[in-house]
Parts: sequence; C-alpha cells; structure tokens
Amino acid sequence: MASDRQWAAATSEHDEVLADFISHLQRVQPDHWWLSTKAGKWSPAEEALHVVIAYEIGSGAVAAPDGDGGMRMLVSPARAWLSRHLLLPLMLMTKRFPRGAKAPAEVVPSLPEAATLSAAVVSARLVRSAREAVDALRRSGERATPRRFVHAYFGPLDSLTTLRLLSAHTRHHTRHFARRHVR
Repeated sequence: MASDRQWAAATSEHDEVLADFISHLQRVQPDHWWLSTKAGKWSPAEEALHVVIAYEIGSGAVAAPDGDGGMRMLVSPARAWLSRHLLLPLMLMTKRFPRGAKAPAEVVPSLPEAATLSAAVVSARLVRSAREAVDALRRSGERATPRRFVHAYFGPLDSLTTLRLLSAHTRHHTRHFARRHVR
C-alpha cells in the first residue's frame, strides 16, 4: 500500500501536469481545433478527447463492481510483466513515452464526438474526469484489497502506478500539443 507521502507527491505532480495540458489546449487557435496537422494524425480536438477518455477509463476500471476493469491486453502476460517491471519504471523516471506506441482501442477518440466538442467543453470534461480518476484511484489504493487497473501493454497496475501513468500520458500529449497544435 502506498504511503500518504507517495500519494501527495503523485497527486501534486498530476495536478501540475494537468494544468499544463489544459493551458496548451486552451492556446490552440479556434480555427485549428478540428484540423489535423498531418494525414492520419489526430486533430487537437481528437487528441484532447483521447486524454479525457484515458482518465475516464482509469476511474471507471477501479470503480467497476467486479474489480476487474480497464483495457483488453494486447500483449502476452509475460511481455506485460516485462514491460511493467522494466519499461514502465524507466518511462516514469525519464517522463518519456516511447515514440510510435499505438493507442489501445479503448482510448481511441471518436471523430464524430470530437467534432462536436469545443476546447472549453473538453477542458471542463477533462478537469471533472481527472478529479474523479484521482479520487477513485486513491479510494481503491486505500482498500484492504485494492482493485487493479488493467493496461493494454503493462497488464494489472496498482492505483498509485495508474495515477503516475496517467500523469506521464498527459505530459506526453502536452509535449505533442506544444509541438504540433500551439502556435
């Protein structure tokens, strides 16, 4: 079980990362919000919705009544174990995601849904879903038998690691927004 100090550090880091992402999201020019910068790449609206969905899946999974929620595994259990114990700690330490990692189907944004969302609506939904995710993960982490979040590439993760991964994921997309979407 994670200590209060670990939760405080992870929550503080998360809050900073989320505020930075929202700041970048709000700086996208309105006429670029629904436009992709490259063929086959997400528009700012789609990318922001992807980040929102990641939080919604994280909080929904640990709040699921059966306690077995998250994503469908895309790798073997052995590969997930290796990734969870070798790659994930490196990612969290360096604060970098591997380039070219494909988004699991559960977090791929819907183009029709993204086309209906303004930056203000996505920002509000993101703040709400991030707060719900942090609260759900914290509550799960405090249980005698905490629920695990199943990640497509890493397998089952404890609540604190899930929060840290959500922060790393949001940071990754903040960098992407800074490079591609903010002028």
